[in-house]
Amino acid sequence: PEPAPAPPLVPPATVQAVATGPTGPTGPWDVTRVPKQLDEALEKLDAVRPTIITAGQVWTKRSQPKLLAAQKTEKLQKDQIKQEKDAAFELLDALTKSGALPLSHATLHVVLCATQCFDKIVMETLIQENVNPIEHLERSSLLMASTIHQAPLQTLLQGTAA
Repeated sequence: PEPAPAPPLVPPATVQAVATGPTGPTGPWDVTRVPKQLDEALEKLDAVRPTIITAGQVWTKRSQPKLLAAQKTEKLQKDQIKQEKDAAFELLDALTKSGALPLSHATLHVVLCATQCFDKIVMETLIQENVNPIEHLERSSLLMASTIHQAPLQTLLQGTAA
């Protein structure tokens, strides 16, 4: 038997309504809203669940005390982590004169995570249910990319083979 066709992609208009661009009607892109936007876009796919990323209790700090000195590595505990974070924010505050100077060439990295869930293992999903799990993964990846890049699905799919 032939594999069952994959469910259709969520219409681009639905994703477009969830995503507002960096210069959209709400002004600058609020990166803190991305997890909520992702939840709204992915709630149509019942197999995708949010994933919480928790930092470890002990962090590793690599530093070079002087220009020509060797790099040193040390383990930081909870109180030391707080001190290092406070020192980093104080430095950032001083460099920007308490926010008066913009950081025009800075890059912000945001890590988001979602988990694709299946009722059965991949091979059972493929053989017993006659469903290709890769198509589900591709669909959820496209929705995530559309939300994160603030672009409609048609734009992301341009130039791909049909």
